[in-house]
Amino acid sequence: MEATSDRYFESACRNLAFVFITVDDQLNVQFWNEAASRQFDRTAEQMRGRPILEILPDDQRATVQESLSRAITTGETADIEIKLPGVDHTVALVMIVSPIVDEQGRTIGASLGMRDITERKRLSQEVARTRRMAALGRVAGNVAHHFNNIFGGISMKIDSVLGSNSPLEMRRVLRGLAESIGQATRITNQLAAFAESENTTYAMVELNPLLTKFIEELRRRAKPLRIEIVTNIDDVASQPFETTRLMPVLESISQNAIDAMPSGGTLTIDMKRQGDDAAIAIRDTGVGMSKETLERLFEPFFTTKSGEDVGSGKKIGLGLAAVHGLISEMGGKIEIQSKEGMGTTVHLLLPLKGTPVSGSDMSGAK
Repeated sequence: MEATSDRYFESACRNLAFVFITVDDQLNVQFWNEAASRQFDRTAEQMRGRPILEILPDDQRATVQESLSRAITTGETADIEIKLPGVDHTVALVMIVSPIVDEQGRTIGASLGMRDITERKRLSQEVARTRRMAALGRVAGNVAHHFNNIFGGISMKIDSVLGSNSPLEMRRVLRGLAESIGQATRITNQLAAFAESENTTYAMVELNPLLTKFIEELRRRAKPLRIEIVTNIDDVASQPFETTRLMPVLESISQNAIDAMPSGGTLTIDMKRQGDDAAIAIRDTGVGMSKETLERLFEPFFTTKSGEDVGSGKKIGLGLAAVHGLISEMGGKIEIQSKEGMGTTVHLLLPLKGTPVSGSDMSGAK
């Protein structure tokens, strides 16, 4: 009866609709089902006893080896995405790695279940592009409005100084022009980052080095403004993040915090691991926001800035509109807590095991 049961389960595994492979503690193939033969164009006889890593592209072997070794030594499961070169397109597979334990409770190998998610990713990216373009269309008028404010302010400043011979007045106006141009650049960069195609090649950096570099630059900007930067950053192992998406998020949130502390204050940045996510909290001791303002933060181009700032274009950007969309594309979440006179805290949750692209919309701004 036991032999019949073994044959039954072996037949069931062999005929699974998805790739199912097992390896021993040396990462050599022990079982290889029919779906694996179709996916990798190799038979079970060819692969039995062979290293599992030889079926993978060179640039992905280290990640898979680490996950398999961790499953065998610690019993930890893993969910990772791998990409394989195809005839006319790249094949995306999601791989579930799990330990195999014998009757004595010893881990003797690992199993790999793989499913082709190429079409699902294509549809997800198509939905994301459609939503993004629809969102960009909705805010196009607001973009034009804010650029008109910025360039109108530039024109007024130039007119005001043309008749002056005062070097002091000229320097004052030039500083204002530089700020206005910087804000126009900020809007453009954030809009471009949000609208970029998923097929673009991004610079990839692990989270800790990226955050460290960002904080170094932030300290230089904050010091003349009498803003103290306090950090509590844990070392979290992560898959690389796309700097084109994550840096505008950090820039926008920190700039909002700085703008909320015109007389100086403290900006605190914490990061720790929370399950499979990195939990980042950015807190300021600024003016805070009312309940009504919080309810509108995730509206396109909504801003908490004063009328004077809006008119001059000094402090306007896509803000939380782009932030919300970019965080969603990285598979993360954002939450804002604030009270008038008691500062604001922005909570970010970022996945440490990859940054999947998902549908998102441009639904907020500060």
